[in-house]
Amino acid sequence: MTRRGRKSHKSGKPIGAGVGSFSRLSFSTTWNDLSPNGYNGEDHTGGTWPFFDGVGDYVVAPWPYVPSGGAPGSLPIKADLTSATMECWMKPAGLAANSRLISINSVTTTGYLLISLRTTGELRCYVNNSNRAQSALGVITVGPWFHIAMTAGTGVAPVIYLNGVDVTLATAAIAYPQSDSQIAVGATLYNPGPSTTQRFHGDIDTARVYARILSADEVLRNYKAGQAAHQ
Repeated sequence: MTRRGRKSHKSGKPIGAGVGSFSRLSFSTTWNDLSPNGYNGEDHTGGTWPFFDGVGDYVVAPWPYVPSGGAPGSLPIKADLTSATMECWMKPAGLAANSRLISINSVTTTGYLLISLRTTGELRCYVNNSNRAQSALGVITVGPWFHIAMTAGTGVAPVIYLNGVDVTLATAAIAYPQSDSQIAVGATLYNPGPSTTQRFHGDIDTARVYARILSADEVLRNYKAGQAAHQ
């Protein structure tokens, strides 16, 4: 995956059977799912993936999903999550208010699960408009690449990882609403349109979603697998 004037970032192989591993293979309007599920979606970054302008750019897997070579169906992950992991590499160009990295959103209700970056350089996990976990202030700065991962599930307290290390300061378990879901990068979706605010500004590479909670060792392994390509 190469963007003119930028370094090529090679995606490491995901651990386990991920729901989706999203990346751009060319300057097109397609959000390419590199997992076996083939949940290709829509790119709204004007052909500048993986760069998001912080205003209108985002990518989204549409609903209902149409797996490659298959009939329309549901993504094998629900908003009533038993367990989930979201992860990506990100390189902020600015710290916008509550900018969204990855979100899993309900298509019929206001329920969602997402990882967010705040102007304070703090990472937060939101569930249904409620902050359920957070890191310390200032852990994220403009410029470097960071590996971000978040695990959560019904009755399971969310955990936030930064460069393979648990940086969660406050956390609480919560139940999730029941509905089919969408996945978006760089924005939050609301029934099902993208929000007009809370957009990410910078680069996002290799966004992955798993329908299970990765262990701390697995998160660290994924970080190390992509570390050399994100210097």
